[in-house]
Amino acid sequence: MPEALEIDATGLKCPMPVIKLQQQVRRCEPGQLLKLLTTDKAAEKDVRSWCRLNRHDFLSIETLSQHQLLTIRVNAKES
Repeated sequence: MPEALEIDATGLKCPMPVIKLQQQVRRCEPGQLLKLLTTDKAAEKDVRSWCRLNRHDFLSIETLSQHQLLTIRVNAKES
């Protein structure tokens, strides 16, 4: 399994963290882990909803001093 890719969305407000995540997911293989670093407090809710709608796995959230680190796993696209 490749190392998790980190997406820096610090300083960006909704909907930009999700847009950056979606752009990266398009370039990923199934099983790839992505870590989204954000300062937007709404990002957790937005990313959870986006993962549910797009059938990716929201794995965890880690709250750092002024950031959140959200981890997702990319799943295969459904045919």
